[in-house]
Amino acid sequence: LRGFTQDAGREMRSAITSLRYQAAEASGGDLKGLILDLRGNPGGLLTSAVDVSALFVPKNSDIVSARGRGFPDSVYVSKVDPFVDPSTKLAVLINENTASAAEIVTGAIQDLDVGVVVGSDRTFGKGLVQNVEALPFNTLLKYTVAKYYTPSGRCIQGINYVEGGGPGENDGKYTANKVAAEDQ
Repeated sequence: LRGFTQDAGREMRSAITSLRYQAAEASGGDLKGLILDLRGNPGGLLTSAVDVSALFVPKNSDIVSARGRGFPDSVYVSKVDPFVDPSTKLAVLINENTASAAEIVTGAIQDLDVGVVVGSDRTFGKGLVQNVEALPFNTLLKYTVAKYYTPSGRCIQGINYVEGGGPGENDGKYTANKVAAEDQ
């Protein structure tokens, strides 16, 4: 899967159907295992991450939540039975360039214990909910309103942004610090 575009869930379902057919023709049996390669996947749409996750996780499972100051808590839940049989072994490949929606899918699969995550690196850590507002002169303002959390409550965001304290203290500019491993 290269990205989480609008049709990612439907495309994944179609690809899995094709693999099932090939497995049946080759061995006369069902699909025994599946590898989901999310290495280098920059992410994409939240709705597509939920759609792809729902192919694997049990019905009524929390997939991802969003929490922020002044932002209503939101929980995205799988509303359908998994498309992939729970007995099918699942491995998700990740690396340091696995980001955003790909991290949501990875977190749901790992936290809900429906597959294993394989990779020597941490993922990118892009777990921010952002809004966009139009401004004068044909410009836009993109601002963060919340952070995404895996079903177990781990924050996906890998960097904390903190506003400076004014003159003499970073001159009022924002600073960035890695989130401590125990806080992720």
